[in-house]
Amino acid sequence: MPSLLEQRILSRITDEGGWLPFDTFMAMALYEPGLGYYSGGKRKFGWMPKDGSDFTTAPEMSPLFGRALARQIAQALQVTHCDTVWEFGAGSGSLAAQVLTQLVADERTSQVRFVIAELSGELRARQQQRLQDFGDRVQWVD
Repeated sequence: MPSLLEQRILSRITDEGGWLPFDTFMAMALYEPGLGYYSGGKRKFGWMPKDGSDFTTAPEMSPLFGRALARQIAQALQVTHCDTVWEFGAGSGSLAAQVLTQLVADERTSQVRFVIAELSGELRARQQQRLQDFGDRVQWVD
């Protein structure tokens, strides 16, 4: 018996005459409300499998990746005279927190703003909780 997500995808394929563009399929598979991989309620990021997560990323393992990236971002901000960093798909918000911590501590980039484009409402909520100490310096867009 197909899962509810599979049923919805199959129904959409039928509605579309037997074909579904790949981007539509992936959007449904990943972000279908309450069912998609990133919106189905299951924890994704962590130290797998002991904590129930599927995979881990460098920022989840150590702050060193975020610190190194922050140095490069600081250089780019200075060269471009920009004060805004964009992250697309910020996961748990670990990388954003690490980068922001470093940039805010540096007087040359202390006024940095961070914009996150996140399609998953579940992950956005986790990011907002993790990044709340940065206040209005962090913004989310659809």
